[in-house]
Amino acid sequence: MNVLSLIIVLTILVFIYIKINTRGFEFQGRLMKVISKISLSKDNHILIIQIMEKYYLCTSNQGGVQILESLDESRVLEYMDMHKTTLFKKR
Repeated sequence: MNVLSLIIVLTILVFIYIKINTRGFEFQGRLMKVISKISLSKDNHILIIQIMEKYYLCTSNQGGVQILESLDESRVLEYMDMHKTTLFKKR
């Protein structure tokens, strides 16, 4: 059971990495969403992502994507509410 969960999480992380680092790729699934992305440098980013009903703080760089910690849903929703004008503006 733990090996299957690890494989699923790693697959999702690969999709996140591809989504962030390629401009032409669009992930059409509803299971995963990048809530916020902060660029630290050209290739280093900090992300808040939603996978199904859970939220995670992640880092992304040329070496891959790493989950730093799971986030409390109520705090993420509060953050999204405070920043909804900048998070969801049309590009």
